[in-house]
Amino acid sequence: MLVNSFDTKYAKTAYKYELLDKNFIDLFSKNKKFNRIFTSVLENQELNNSSNILLRSDITGQVIDTILSHDFKSKHYLYYMGDVFKKDIINSKIKQCRQHGVEIINNSKYESFKEVIKILDKILLLFLKKDFIFIFTDPIIKTQSDYLLKVKSSKNDINKFVNIFKKLSNSRYALNLEKNFFSKDYHQDIFFYVYSTKTKKVLAQGGGYHYQKNQKVINGIGFSYDVDSLVELI
Repeated sequence: MLVNSFDTKYAKTAYKYELLDKNFIDLFSKNKKFNRIFTSVLENQELNNSSNILLRSDITGQVIDTILSHDFKSKHYLYYMGDVFKKDIINSKIKQCRQHGVEIINNSKYESFKEVIKILDKILLLFLKKDFIFIFTDPIIKTQSDYLLKVKSSKNDINKFVNIFKKLSNSRYALNLEKNFFSKDYHQDIFFYVYSTKTKKVLAQGGGYHYQKNQKVINGIGFSYDVDSLVELI
């Protein structure tokens, strides 16, 4: 699938992107635990035939693959920035989007949850004030029937995560145990997303995950947010 055109940022809009990038980097300048990770915009390396070039649609998966390939036993505190390419749901064209994210790997899930919530909440409050809401859900729930069949046997203590959130933040939140549209198969323990109360768009999403490849296993918690959606609101 080809990208027909790239969005070009001008003047005030470009300044907003620069501002978001700078503030994101500044968050970690005093937090020496975190390291920045760079990943390729290409999903594959087969460049002999241009029709085989794949552009990434997400960065989290690339981070996970990198850790599994290099040092899957250690703790990792990582942040990233980069462009991803996603299909526009309206016209099916490929759209270039800016993404920021954080991944904490092989650490206590509750301590990692505290860390990622503090970072994401700080960013959102800085630029959006109170015009957003966190939604917490159980990643095993995909449909309402799943709720009836699975939630009673679920080992995920969603309320514990919510209680941690309430101690850390005064931001608005809600609990959704009826339907979950966004989590992926590798998510576990907790899944959350944030949407704008003005535009009704999803701004960020994250959660816990368990990933295994060739007998290598990692566990982590992280989030990513859509810089383009934030630019619309600031």
